[in-house]
Amino acid sequence: AHEICCGDIEVAALLTRDSVPLYVKRHERLATGAVRMALIARDRGCAFPGCGRPAGQTEAHHIVEWAHGGQTVVENLVLLCPRHHHGAIHAQGWKVRIGYDHHPWFQPPDKTGETGWMRSHHRRTLTMADTAA
Repeated sequence: AHEICCGDIEVAALLTRDSVPLYVKRHERLATGAVRMALIARDRGCAFPGCGRPAGQTEAHHIVEWAHGGQTVVENLVLLCPRHHHGAIHAQGWKVRIGYDHHPWFQPPDKTGETGWMRSHHRRTLTMADTAA
């Protein structure tokens, strides 16, 4: 992994050898600038399973809410269109987490524990567990 700062003390990014952004941190609530670019590179649009609306039509959702101490960093954010952000996540109770593959995974409200996790729309792996370990 390589770390870049782009001359900005407010932004730090951690990239894999193949330039996948793993970590970008910005000290503010809104996902703008480098954080937003990293989310677009990872999610490519709405990450909700089966959606994929373009990134320009998405909002950055804090997995651990900002009000509860959640940071505005790539591993705590996911791009969602307003329908899935407000309808599925906030109103219906879908859960989101970042998997070992550094991509978002979604769990319907009727599932608990380790069951029912679904890959993001533009997945890179097929399972939640790291089967290579």
